[in-house]
Amino acid sequence: MRTRYMLHRKVYKNIFITALMLIGFTVKSQVNIAGKLGFPEGTKMLIIHADDLGVAHSENIASFKAIENGSVNSASVMMPTPWVMEVANYAKSHADTHDFGLHLVLSSEWKNYRWGPVSSIDQVPSLINEHGYFHPDCQTGINIKEVETELRAQIDRAYAMGLVPTHLDSHMGCLLQSQELIEVYLKMGQVYKLPVLITKEFPKELLKKYDVKVVLEDALTIMPDQYAKGSEAYYINAIKNLKPGISTFLIHTAYDNDELKAMTIDHPEWGNEWRQKDYDFFTSEVCAKILKEENIQLVTWRQLKEAFYSE
Repeated sequence: MRTRYMLHRKVYKNIFITALMLIGFTVKSQVNIAGKLGFPEGTKMLIIHADDLGVAHSENIASFKAIENGSVNSASVMMPTPWVMEVANYAKSHADTHDFGLHLVLSSEWKNYRWGPVSSIDQVPSLINEHGYFHPDCQTGINIKEVETELRAQIDRAYAMGLVPTHLDSHMGCLLQSQELIEVYLKMGQVYKLPVLITKEFPKELLKKYDVKVVLEDALTIMPDQYAKGSEAYYINAIKNLKPGISTFLIHTAYDNDELKAMTIDHPEWGNEWRQKDYDFFTSEVCAKILKEENIQLVTWRQLKEAFYSE
């Protein structure tokens, strides 16, 4: 079984190379996002994005706190997870300001803490194991029609709960594992008129096919080898070396408490201590100071949705 570590390395370091091999050429240019958002060309813009809301109470309350009192300004929600209603209620009480997208889910990776599809299991048999849970890692041999059924169910559940999403992204990058999966991912953005998290390495032909209007410069997430050298040092260096254009940090903010220890048992990568350190840095004065010193403009998916998908 592949670990979450291996999946993240594959997804965030190699997936866009795979996409190029599948289709053949890259984006040469894109819309001037800075100008559309009212910034000069060449501005360094950043979305600080907390993944995995809904997975645990600790994840939720730490992320809410990081948004309210720290530098985190965006998050995404896992609709099949047990604590999703808490997020929906928070979003409704912050309807004019929240920036919550959907972290589309096709996997359930923890040892003792699992979840299954929003769709009824008879509709998506290729997506689940013998116990009715999602597989623990990303799959490529699954039925693409079942994938679309499940993604639509997750998005529809969000709207039904009163959680109006600002964007779409993919838990563990499972929707970036093959051309078929990439296409259904982009199709969901087109159908629901939502920006999707993709970067400029994606093929121009595919972006045109699904009318993708927003393409990020980079999506940055800390890997275990970098984490071992110090997460604060990694984040400071990454901020100092941001490229002009719009990038995102993909982080995980939670409290290192008994709930998170039990959830992430035997799984130190992206585990309880890791998530606490993400929370600590992105709510720190050090983070706020370096963002100001580097003249980084924090922007949100909500702004991108309103600028590009409300016309």
